[in-house]
Amino acid sequence: MKIGLFCGCFDPIHKGHIKAALIMKEAAGLDLVYLVPASGKYSKYGADITGGEHRLQMCRIAAAGHEGLEVCPFEVESPELPYTIDTVRYIAAVHQGARIYLCMGEDTAQWTPGWACFRELRDSAGFVVISRAGAAGCEMLERSGAELIRVAAEPDGISSTGIRRALARGVHDIPGLDAEILRYITDNGLYK
Repeated sequence: MKIGLFCGCFDPIHKGHIKAALIMKEAAGLDLVYLVPASGKYSKYGADITGGEHRLQMCRIAAAGHEGLEVCPFEVESPELPYTIDTVRYIAAVHQGARIYLCMGEDTAQWTPGWACFRELRDSAGFVVISRAGAAGCEMLERSGAELIRVAAEPDGISSTGIRRALARGVHDIPGLDAEILRYITDNGLYK
């Protein structure tokens, strides 16, 4: 079995995330891709992120109806701030014998060789990297000896940051945001 881990803040998850997950699943021949929302203790560039339970629920809504796409609550439910290698170990224990792949964009892949746990990651998982226009390449990852599957995709221009800004301005007609996710956001008073 080949399992992909698509980790991210998903704040909020949008159609671009789902499209990317499905493209990586198909291109790499993955049997299953887990959406793995980051722990609420994680701080991307020093910015706060929406509570983990909300992001987890939005991921569940977004994954519904997509065969081979599931949600892993490990990072959100972890009492400590987990590192990516902790998530890989967890999934490897749950799915013994499976080959694990970290699914990510080039913008993230370019930094992975500098992660403290990179050597263990490289030895424990492969990498499925989707290209994004304007992103730096992942040459260091290529040179590291990691198993690397590159996936080309047309950029869709959807960003969680842009969606949060639009919602904060009271805009609710957002093409990149699924109607069920918008309903969840509205019902829970998020991104005001």
